[in-house]
Amino acid sequence: MRKIIGFTAIVALLAGCGIDRQAKELRALEKCRYEFVSADSVLLAGTDVNKLIANGRVDVSRLPGVAMGFLSRDIPLSGVLNLRITNPTNNLAGIQQFAYKIEVEGREILDGTSELPIEVPAGETVTVPVRLKTNVYKFLSDGQTLKKLLAFIQSARDGATDEKVNLTFNIKPTLALGNKQINYPGYIRVDKQVDAHFLVKNGLIPTTR
Repeated sequence: MRKIIGFTAIVALLAGCGIDRQAKELRALEKCRYEFVSADSVLLAGTDVNKLIANGRVDVSRLPGVAMGFLSRDIPLSGVLNLRITNPTNNLAGIQQFAYKIEVEGREILDGTSELPIEVPAGETVTVPVRLKTNVYKFLSDGQTLKKLLAFIQSARDGATDEKVNLTFNIKPTLALGNKQINYPGYIRVDKQVDAHFLVKNGLIPTTR
């Protein structure tokens, strides 16, 4: 499911400023289909998250880097989220830069900015690496959401759950108007229900079996 807020207004603004190319590319981007593929090299306070799970350790609060991060309110998370984008239109779809937010069960867990341009030719599918680099202190301080997510990860690792988790990826394009940049007034939403099969299939969670 994708939802655009204020799309007509921003396209009209771009056209009025004589930037027809950006208007066409943004309009095509709105019509694209989005799919989560995988996540690579995810590090939490310098520790490989996948290795933690493989070792059966999901209590991240006991990691030295995380423990220190709670004191400084700065717990870094980095990695790469691979997003598959299919452009069904006859026009090039693209943006030069965008801000993003990722939510789990409606709770924001991280946000950031990607400066890697996205271009999806007409009728083609492209896998885009979105580099993640953010402070997840606020998320890890949310005991209720964190507890549910860790329980899901443990059950998925043991192959003992059919439960699904709602994951949302929000994209806010940044547009160039002369020498200025303006933020898109709304978000392109990519919603997906993630189950244990998806996580194991894409190597996000190693199983014990």
